[in-house]
Amino acid sequence: MCLKSSEPPPFPDTHQEEKITEGTEGDGDEKLEAFRSIMRENEALKKKALLLHQENNSLFALLHPKPSPVSTSFL
Repeated sequence: MCLKSSEPPPFPDTHQEEKITEGTEGDGDEKLEAFRSIMRENEALKKKALLLHQENNSLFALLHPKPSPVSTSFL
């Protein structure tokens, strides 16, 4: 998949608490805390990914500058 420079990377839906905690060992409080911990880590990773994506776009622009338009006033 190729992203345009202005497009942030795609991320999955994070509102699936019931599906994730269902069937895991431990009581409800432990499951909920584990889920919340995973969600906090996921949010931090998403922020880091977005910053890296923006940095990558900036570096790409430095390596591949856009050509300036040719002036027709001298022709």
